[in-house]
Amino acid sequence: MKFKKLLIIWLHIILLLGCLAMVLLMGWIAGGRHEEIHTAVIKETKGEGEEPDTVGEEELTQESEEPTGDENSLTEKDRTEKEQKKKERQETEAPSEEEEPYIPPTLMLASDLHYMSRTTHDDGAAFQAMMGNDDGKVSRYSDEIVDGLLEEAIRLKPSALLLTGDITLNGERENHEMLAQKLNRVQESGVQVLVIPGNHDIGNQSAATYFGSERKETVYLESGQEFYEIYHAFGYDQALNRDEESLSYLYALDETHWLLLLDSCRYEDRCHVSGRIHQGTLHWMEEQLKTAKQQGVQVTVAAHHNLLSESRLYTTECTLENAAEVVQLLEAYEAPLYISGHLHAQRIKKHLSEPGADPESCSIWEIVLSPYSLPPCQYGVLAWSEADDMIFDTRTVPVADYAREQGSEDTFLLEFDQKGPEFLKNVISSQVMNSIYSVPDDLKRQMADLYADLYFDYCAGNRISRQEILAEKAYRLWERAEPDNRYMAEMGQMMEDVRSAMHDWKNKIEKGENDGSSCFGE
Repeated sequence: MKFKKLLIIWLHIILLLGCLAMVLLMGWIAGGRHEEIHTAVIKETKGEGEEPDTVGEEELTQESEEPTGDENSLTEKDRTEKEQKKKERQETEAPSEEEEPYIPPTLMLASDLHYMSRTTHDDGAAFQAMMGNDDGKVSRYSDEIVDGLLEEAIRLKPSALLLTGDITLNGERENHEMLAQKLNRVQESGVQVLVIPGNHDIGNQSAATYFGSERKETVYLESGQEFYEIYHAFGYDQALNRDEESLSYLYALDETHWLLLLDSCRYEDRCHVSGRIHQGTLHWMEEQLKTAKQQGVQVTVAAHHNLLSESRLYTTECTLENAAEVVQLLEAYEAPLYISGHLHAQRIKKHLSEPGADPESCSIWEIVLSPYSLPPCQYGVLAWSEADDMIFDTRTVPVADYAREQGSEDTFLLEFDQKGPEFLKNVISSQVMNSIYSVPDDLKRQMADLYADLYFDYCAGNRISRQEILAEKAYRLWERAEPDNRYMAEMGQMMEDVRSAMHDWKNKIEKGENDGSSCFGE
């Protein structure tokens, strides 16, 4: 009986050991199968031949400890959860990228720099005579006033600086090359410089140097290709499109604002004062305008010569010879604004098809920039608002401030606001005095000074009050002593031309009442 009980106990022990062995065996089998599944998931997630991701393996191992049932479901679940966690990690670690607000472009404008490097004169007798017979340019300080303009561009950081021709005194190669070096500094600061030629810049046989008492002819640019070789980095290399027949090109300020920059000069045989847009260039212009209209882009146009008749004083060789054809083309494609120089007088005018035409009609405007080479050395800023209105204002370069920053001790530069205008007026007054013969010198000076004051305001686009001028003693002297003098007639023309200031302009883009279309806007 005792033996039988002992046998039963041993049988129970053997059964327990067998069950334990079975459990261990099943665990070993299950563990091996889990490792195969784990490896398969890693390979499928990372790609064949890649090393497993340690962090990913740890996460997957922890997740796999939970019972899941079907093995295929386990694989899909692991893959989905791992990809979701990876995405969450990336979103957490990546810096948030906020969309930058749209900033409309700003364009800085200057014309008629007539730059003259100090390497082309010695400030001697020949040079002084040239300035005395000129129109009031401060050529002696050309380097300083141009440097001041370029420093202003670097400070303001406009979308671009546009120079609309007559960028050198008379097209001297040396002046072109020295100016290009200066423009490089602006471009290196991140401001794009854009240039087009003026009638003084190519084929100008008046190019000269001035040393001592001698004026000597010098090398000038003979072709448009030579101009391109010097200035190709300033607009031409960045152009959306270039005209094959001229130095005209298309430049994008941004995706919705383009500049159509036109070469209006005639230099086939020599430089001509007058300008026109060549027939081939007109065809090219229309292609660019058509493309812009299809893409909803606003196009602003600039050239050296004037689009409209802007002056009673300067009536010849200023307006484009084929202006009517150009106006028709630009208005057909709703170009809102044409910018020019050449006239040496600031103007703002709207095209009217005929006298008495509705001034509120959809027509192109023209802004004629004052000559930067004449005091007070003005430039313009054209900006677009978020509503796409166009705003223009005139500014002067703080030449005196720039001179102080450079450590200059030259009184003329340090007091430029006063001495610059005085210089221009003295040059003009001296020329006028030489035409008056019928009165003593002290009265001549009064008469000549009145003309010079008018001339200064006329070029700068300042308001001229006819009533105030007619009340001047000097004007009554003109009426009595020199009524037939050409300068007397010119004063009348200047008073008629400028009755209000020509410094500011705003073109509000008006929407049509019926169909939502715009008047020369988007």
